[in-house]
Amino acid sequence: MEPFYSETNLKFPRSIWFITGTELCERYNYFGLRNDSHFYFLKAVLVLYLTTILNYSGDSSTVIYHSFIVLTFIMPFFGATLSDSYWGKFKTILRFSIVYIVGNTILTAASLASMFSLDFQRWIAIMGLILVASGTGGIKPCMFTFGGDQFIMPEQQNQFLIYTKMYLSAVQIGGLVASFLSPEFRKNVHCFGRNSCYPLAFGVPSVLMLIALMIFLLGSNKYKKRKPDFGGVQKTFACIFYALRKTITKTSLKNTHWLDHAKSKYSEAQISDTKKVTKILLIYITYPMFWALYELQGSRWVLQATLMDGRINGINNWEIKPDQMHTIVPLCSAVLYLTYDHVLNPAMKKIGIEQPLLKIVISYFSAALAFMFAAYIQFKIFGESTVISAGEGRVIIYNGFDCNVRINSPSQHNTLEPLDMIEFQYEGISNEMYENFKLNLDSSCGTLVDDIETYVTIKEGKSISYHFTRLENKAILRRASQQDNLFKSKSGKPSLRIFVDGDMAKTELFVLTNTKEYISYRYNISSASLTNFKQVLHGKYDLIHNGVVIQADLNFIPTTFYTLLIHTNNQRMDSKLFATDVGNYMHILWQTPQFICILIGEVIFLKTSAEFSFLEAPPNLVTFVSACSLITNSVGNLLIVFISTLSLENLVHEYILYSCMMIVNMAVLIYLSSNYVYST
Repeated sequence: MEPFYSETNLKFPRSIWFITGTELCERYNYFGLRNDSHFYFLKAVLVLYLTTILNYSGDSSTVIYHSFIVLTFIMPFFGATLSDSYWGKFKTILRFSIVYIVGNTILTAASLASMFSLDFQRWIAIMGLILVASGTGGIKPCMFTFGGDQFIMPEQQNQFLIYTKMYLSAVQIGGLVASFLSPEFRKNVHCFGRNSCYPLAFGVPSVLMLIALMIFLLGSNKYKKRKPDFGGVQKTFACIFYALRKTITKTSLKNTHWLDHAKSKYSEAQISDTKKVTKILLIYITYPMFWALYELQGSRWVLQATLMDGRINGINNWEIKPDQMHTIVPLCSAVLYLTYDHVLNPAMKKIGIEQPLLKIVISYFSAALAFMFAAYIQFKIFGESTVISAGEGRVIIYNGFDCNVRINSPSQHNTLEPLDMIEFQYEGISNEMYENFKLNLDSSCGTLVDDIETYVTIKEGKSISYHFTRLENKAILRRASQQDNLFKSKSGKPSLRIFVDGDMAKTELFVLTNTKEYISYRYNISSASLTNFKQVLHGKYDLIHNGVVIQADLNFIPTTFYTLLIHTNNQRMDSKLFATDVGNYMHILWQTPQFICILIGEVIFLKTSAEFSFLEAPPNLVTFVSACSLITNSVGNLLIVFISTLSLENLVHEYILYSCMMIVNMAVLIYLSSNYVYST
């Protein structure tokens, strides 16, 4: 006879403290907040490392990052198979942790290899990431479920729910520390001649992971180590394929589950366990969409934050870094996990949401709302955009003289002030037309007494800029480019072009320098060359010519087109900056609503899905079911990779697309939950 247990005479397992302590320390590596991730200290820091050090583009870094996440969340299948059928959870965690530490070490070494070629640095970094993905993949399905094995179920179910809260809180606290310190190591510590220190940002988490492994080993004698069910996972797949074959080849009986066709070969217990697994896996088809939205906060949202102002008034020389916005997620997540039973759970009960799957529906809605906020912020950042409709055209004239110019044409009569610009709008344009312009110089222009008469080109749907300047002591109206490129790159970088005085017959070098960020851009310009817009990073710059600062503190904000007009006057250069299609340099804290929404969705989803998977799955297959849940993350990242390769030019549209897809996904889960029969 089995012994009688009740929760009143069963003590909370002491081994749980070692497991949660391991998680707390290891989750310094955690940079995206997930209850089963060992990869997320890389999340935002890695994207910036790929773009700033390894010189990948924004799209390429997004694809690389999410491709490695795909690998990371495919590996749990192998870890679960080894755990459930061969090694057991303890040995699986131990062995894959060693692989994970080696991967961390190699990644740190890659960030130190600045003396080698860029291709070699990329190769070493990728090798490190592959080992990280392999190591963490083996651990992922085991750690939480290993903690669950320490309880006697169902007698200790309430204590298990307390453990869930402890485990997830440890994850968030570890992530909170990492999300603040890793960006500080990356940005504010300078090492190896760079204005950043990625070796420190990657190296400290490597040491913490080693400490986590030591804590895990200290509890070895206190763990309950469930023996593996040799071949259990394989038997489950064999049962499924056998039942499918029998279902196809035989006439199905009414009111008979398709897995019942396997009764001729498999036991009732095996078929019952397989039924539980398949109905859980059917729910999992809705998980990838949530993971897709959740993962984007570590790539697209970080890149969005790079276009925002992180300065805090009253605090000198410190600003919120783009990747530090993730600090708000673990901080609030830790609070919400600890107060879940007093805040979120009662709030859902008040609206009649008590079943686990309906709680997950709420998390899906919260994620969809987060991306509507993100779309709105992106729209505001990009600001104005010139749209020239069919049948319309635009001409812009920049006055390169320090005197007035009178402009006369059949349709225009204006005075253009010194170092200024004027814009002419035309309607009724078909393809291309020309208009005669007369430009009369004011007497204050000195020896330039010749007025000019010329034609300007007007193109349908286009904007064309002209620079009124001098060449060999004669006034000329110089066309700046074939047409103005008014397309705002989704990178959000501002664009700058420079118009110089016509007396510069030879090509001369102008350097745009940001001393704070160690950034510079070279402009080789002559009066004979056409000047197109060139993208730069936003920030403050000095313009230098022949070692002399022509203009200091040129402030470029995101998604804005700038034209810098330079006039030479008795060896002195005067300049004036013009901005068109102005963007908005919003404060980074405007991202708070979208982070709040995604973290509410994350807390509800992770807590509910972890409990749902553990309590609904057969005990001998709980790690395998956990691995299947993790694999849905890979599918979500593949979805991101696919949508990224579509290269939607407007990120606002991309964010709205994700939000709408999540709403459809939410409707699917509502339908599935209406037909789901719970095991417990």
